[in-house]
Amino acid sequence: APRALMGEVLHVGAMVATAAGACCVAADRPAARVRELLIAALMLLAMGDMVLGGARVPPVFWAAALLFAALVAVAPGRARRGDDRRMRAFDALGAVLMASLLLAAHVPASPGSSHHGAGAMPLVVLTLVGVAAYAVGGVVLVVTAHRDRPLVTRLPPLAMGASAVLMAAPLVVG
Repeated sequence: APRALMGEVLHVGAMVATAAGACCVAADRPAARVRELLIAALMLLAMGDMVLGGARVPPVFWAAALLFAALVAVAPGRARRGDDRRMRAFDALGAVLMASLLLAAHVPASPGSSHHGAGAMPLVVLTLVGVAAYAVGGVVLVVTAHRDRPLVTRLPPLAMGASAVLMAAPLVVG
């Protein structure tokens, strides 16, 4: 029971980090960042359903919706500056990673659970490597992107990286 409680606390922490990042996006030019707001809203809905709602919607649906949002985020648009394109790519990667986290957390872990006999382990390992790289990328973006803009503009990647780490932690300790 203590591990399950710790997992829930970590997931709620991830939701708080995602909500903080979404608030930063909304506070900074919300009309120009609709794609980022879409991804943040989908992530919050998916996490809320998984953590608070008892997974009423199948995780594969949330994963598919997040993958679609990732494609929308990187579709050609008005991102003219290199920093804007980097942020869109980072958001899209975040959506892909969240889809992977949702699936990794809900795939049966037994070795014989798939017709290849591998179970969830390869997905979990790849997801954890992706989370580590994503968290480092978030720190790099905070330090390098939009240096001339207010801190509220640069915080979403850090919040998203923190959210990914908090979502992945139960995969490690569980």
